Amino acid sequence: MVILENNRLKLVQPDLQYLEAMHRIHADPSTNRYNPGGPHESIEQTREMLLNWMDDWTRDEIGYFIMIEKASNDVIGMCGVRYRDWQNGRIFNLAYRLDTAYTRKGYTKEANELVLQYIHDTIDTNPKIVARTKYNNIPSIKTAEALGLALNPRFDNFEEPGDVYLFNKGCFA
Repeated sequence: MVILENNRLKLVQPDLQYLEAMHRIHADPSTNRYNPGGPHESIEQTREMLLNWMDDWTRDEIGYFIMIEKASNDVIGMCGVRYRDWQNGRIFNLAYRLDTAYTRKGYTKEANELVLQYIHDTIDTNPKIVARTKYNNIPSIKTAEALGLALNPRFDNFEEPGDVYLFNKGCFA
């Protein structure tokens, strides 16, 4: 089992023991304001999501993590990468979602720095990473930029109207 840590956070692989906490986060309309799928309507929807994340780890040995604040031991969100097909290849899709009570504290950036370092150290020293969000999701765009990703207008509205894509340098090396 992969566990990543820094002074404030512990990132753990998904497990059904986190079902209720993840449902609280994924069912919250304010947390899912920019989520194309919208908030979860049932705990079963969250269960399916967690099972899919667990399958990612079994199949690919990488996936999304559950974010836990060490000081409180509270589940505060999710972050990480999963593979996705992209223009005749595979790329890491970077994602993050945080309980609104924990936003604007640097947790998302810190957590994803741990993930990106883990990828660099164990999977790929020059990974190709993409983050997809909505054009008006300024906090997410700023977080992705702080992690070294940059907007590429060539892909605006690629999957849905209002989508923007940020890529790391590895995508175009």
